[in-house]
Amino acid sequence: MVGKPGFSFARMLLSKGNGCKERQFFFFFYSPSLRSSAGNSYSSTAKVAAEKAGDRMADHFLVNYLTDSLNFSRDDAISAAAKVSQFKSQTKPAIVVKYLQQIGMEPTHIRAAVSRFPKLLFSDPEKTLNPKIQCLQELGMSGPNLVSFITRDASFLSRGLETHLRPALHFLKEAAGSNHNALKALKRSGWLLSYGSYKTMEENVQVLRNLGFPDEKIQQFVMARPSYLTNKSGWIVKILNRVEKEFGIPRSAPMFYSGVFVATALSKSTVDRKLEILRSFGWSNSEISTMVQKQPHSLTVSEVRLKRVLNFLMKELGYSSHYLAFRPMFLMSSLEKKTIPRSQVLKILKENQLRACSLFTAISLTESKFSNDYLLPHKDKLPEMYQRYITSMEM
Repeated sequence: MVGKPGFSFARMLLSKGNGCKERQFFFFFYSPSLRSSAGNSYSSTAKVAAEKAGDRMADHFLVNYLTDSLNFSRDDAISAAAKVSQFKSQTKPAIVVKYLQQIGMEPTHIRAAVSRFPKLLFSDPEKTLNPKIQCLQELGMSGPNLVSFITRDASFLSRGLETHLRPALHFLKEAAGSNHNALKALKRSGWLLSYGSYKTMEENVQVLRNLGFPDEKIQQFVMARPSYLTNKSGWIVKILNRVEKEFGIPRSAPMFYSGVFVATALSKSTVDRKLEILRSFGWSNSEISTMVQKQPHSLTVSEVRLKRVLNFLMKELGYSSHYLAFRPMFLMSSLEKKTIPRSQVLKILKENQLRACSLFTAISLTESKFSNDYLLPHKDKLPEMYQRYITSMEM
């Protein structure tokens, strides 16, 4: 029987009470070749079933409405219609579309919103949609911003008005400090209103307060990293430990809060890769610690950019790791738009025995200040230097 797939009947006598009962059993003998054929058979069956389901859906009124009124492709219309379990009304989609048009949504916006959340078409504009839209308008969201918000994720419109939406918006306003700041948070992470429970966000903010974060820093965090508020509250303690132990920044230090922002944005493995790049250029652990403690955001520089900056500053200009560690702004400054062009200007000025400053001072200056002090006074005498710098700024 080995290697020969097949089926066989066997009879077994089972005792039951004082008698016996005969049962037939169906035995299956396994073979590797059968596994492949069975898998293919199942796949083909599933495919046929899906095609039949698609055929049944193809003539449904919603599919026709999506294709005829909202310019969906046939396949996209079938896919969207399949996400709606019940079709209670054939007239409601047209009523909803009319309402969405009244609040400023164009056909492309409506099509995108419905594609992501087809159930939107079966909401009640008067009882469900309008009260929730008014909540956003009361917060200050209107015009293109409101349209964009609904287009990106309309599923928040299915959440309870009093049980979720109003409390969530009230929390964001209080945590962010103002309506304006709350809108910034929503613009950054629009799905916050469709997130499971705003209670989790409340708990995270309370943890930050309990740990001594002032309201100003919490407001900045809510605006810059609103999505992190949806994590379990234990993550905050882990982040703070990373800042203290991994970054070496004590909670009493002014840069501690910056360290928290960086730690939430970068995983430990990402930070480790960047530290290895610094070490490959000869940086000591002490120098790395100095840089991170002075400016944690220096770790947000991409790995590719970090290598290019270090190669230019250390190998081409000859700066030491010790010098750069105390001046992390070098790593964060734009290489193409600031560091290289200004270093070339300073080099030419020194060659012509004209007044020049250090490169660190130069990259610290605003564009207008640098231009007024080191470019315009020499525009006529050194036209090539001036034109080369202007060209680099336009690229």
